[in-house]
Amino acid sequence: MTHVALLVTLTSMRHRRDIEGLRAVAVVAVLLYHFGVAGFDGGYVGVDVFFVLSGFLITGLLVNERVSTGRVSLREFYARRVRRLLPISAVVLVTTAVVSAVWLDVTRHDPLVDEIVAATLFGANLLFADRGTDYLASSLPPSPVQHYWSLSVEEQFYAVWPLLVVATTVGAQFVRRRLTLVLSSVVIASFAASVMLTSSSPSWSYFGLHTRAWELAAGALLAVVSPRLGDSTRRSLGSIGLFAIAVSVVTFGNVEQFPGYAAALPVLGTVAVLAAGEVGESGRLLSRPLLQWIGARSYSLYLWHWPILIVAESYVGEDLPWTGILAVALLTVGASQLGYMTIENPVRRNGRLTRDVVLSLSVGAVLVVTSLTAAWGLQRYEPDLSTGVIAEAPTLQVESTTSVAPSVTVTVPDSSVSSAQVESTTTTTTTAPPGVIRMSDAAPLAAVVEARQVTVVPDNLSPSLSSARYDTGLVYDNDCHVYYDTEAKTDCIFGDPNGSVTVALFGDSHAAQWFPALDVIARENGWRLLSLTQGGCPFIDVTTYNATDDIDLTYCQPWRDSVREYLRTQGVTVVLLSQYYRLRAASDRQAIAASEYERLLPGLIDSFRVDGIEPIVIADTPYFESEVPGCLANNRSRIDRCAPGDAFPELQLVEETMRRVVNERQVGFVEPRRWLCVESYCPPIVGNLLVYRDQSHLSATFVEWLTPALADILTPAISSL
Repeated sequence: MTHVALLVTLTSMRHRRDIEGLRAVAVVAVLLYHFGVAGFDGGYVGVDVFFVLSGFLITGLLVNERVSTGRVSLREFYARRVRRLLPISAVVLVTTAVVSAVWLDVTRHDPLVDEIVAATLFGANLLFADRGTDYLASSLPPSPVQHYWSLSVEEQFYAVWPLLVVATTVGAQFVRRRLTLVLSSVVIASFAASVMLTSSSPSWSYFGLHTRAWELAAGALLAVVSPRLGDSTRRSLGSIGLFAIAVSVVTFGNVEQFPGYAAALPVLGTVAVLAAGEVGESGRLLSRPLLQWIGARSYSLYLWHWPILIVAESYVGEDLPWTGILAVALLTVGASQLGYMTIENPVRRNGRLTRDVVLSLSVGAVLVVTSLTAAWGLQRYEPDLSTGVIAEAPTLQVESTTSVAPSVTVTVPDSSVSSAQVESTTTTTTTAPPGVIRMSDAAPLAAVVEARQVTVVPDNLSPSLSSARYDTGLVYDNDCHVYYDTEAKTDCIFGDPNGSVTVALFGDSHAAQWFPALDVIARENGWRLLSLTQGGCPFIDVTTYNATDDIDLTYCQPWRDSVREYLRTQGVTVVLLSQYYRLRAASDRQAIAASEYERLLPGLIDSFRVDGIEPIVIADTPYFESEVPGCLANNRSRIDRCAPGDAFPELQLVEETMRRVVNERQVGFVEPRRWLCVESYCPPIVGNLLVYRDQSHLSATFVEWLTPALADILTPAISSL
């Protein structure tokens, strides 16, 4: 979430203390939200307050100039924007680049370079919107400059709106009437887009100018209309508006989709407060000296607080305690006051710059180049991560861990089932396969046991720490691992496309991580391999919640139904099922409970068998409290700090439940944890191989190394079918 810089040119518009106070309310709400203060879970709506304020102030200046002089000086308009916005913005970007080179772990440098460039060129919102549609990129840790997205929205608005004002009022005698029609159209169209896209395209809806323009236009419309209201009406509006903003701040933590309809409450509340002006209790409250002081520094406060917070958390390696949050808050206030006194005010009020438009625009160009240079410097910066250790490539010793269970009779539904949600209704019987994978006696791999003694990150680590996040399988490169899709992707056929046996991989990203090994195994055995994976979508019939986008993943259900239909039409013999155990259920936003697996998994197994498809479940891989590559970058000589064993022992109940269900249903069960952990210690490095590319996914390089072990148990089981 971010806040937006605002400009009040005192020579063009009377200074309004209520507006300064509103700035303070907005920025305090956002800061308390980001600092994790209880009761402010909806503080992100401070951004919406700033959007309305910006539209109101900027349009007021443009309309006043157009009405009083008959023209709008675009050069002077953009020169004012440069003097107000760019100096402190560039200083924060450059400082963030320098500080991040020292204190932000090296695995985050490359993404940050792109983010600084995007923020400098006023396109941060476009970058983050695009990342939101990319499951791999969307899992990146918070960017130190992510808050620049809202500044980019405003700057894009500044680029378009003055031109539109000029174009639509040429030759018009009634400027305000003409603009009222234009702004009303913008509000209606943009609000409709926001409502329609919030559920189907949440990332673009949240970050896009097209879905946020109505908030800016709402403030602009108020500036154009300039309603004449009585004092009693204004007093009521001010109180109602502040109440609406307050309700949004304290309750919107429970809002499932934003902006959409929900954004109307803080937006209309802000419009009401602006319409009330300085009259009544709201005007007196917003005119308090403390709020005036904060409001004047709101731009600096917002620009500084987020990078300070993110870099501090990265350096500490965990969420900050309250003392750390307090330190960040004090540092933010200090940096903001310093920036306000030495950069913001001196530049904005510099007599020479205010008189010379060309000089102001030239300064802006220099500031842009300076920020881009900082990004280039961070890209070129290569910290010394050498430990002087060269590790040998690990050797994989394969010992068969497949056990064969006797044939058993299993009761299943008597008709084809298209959904994964099947309960206990039974009328027909079928026989489970004679060969079932069991790993109850499997021991940790010898190389993993040896890795317990490793304490140092080797210099020849593969993949490297800086590139680990992108060490994924082919399905990420060719878009076969999807996101936000409601239909099965039917052109993702691998292995031997002409094979007589068809095997499918079905699940979320924790299923997709096995693709590099499965593709090799399928080719070696002449199997067709269908890859059907989607980020955040489990194979069991549960609606999940994505905390990153703050949405319920309602598209997963139709996608699952489409996958099931596709599996039937393709004559699939075996389906390999896998998913992340920590996926959150939309019902309570907690990890899917073991009881849900116990309720849904038996019916899912039975429905697959009715379709003539034998399921094999691949249990989840270990996961850790923090990003493994980043942790290793900060602990190159103490890698044991990055492998605390199973960081979530309560979720072992899920695996125990799944193990019990598959035993009862005589379904194959692959348990990677038995290979990868020794007495609850799961080494992050084996030989010269990095095991995990993030907090929970195996690196593709390690999965490729693990291929013979997986082949040893899957090949005989699938061949027996």
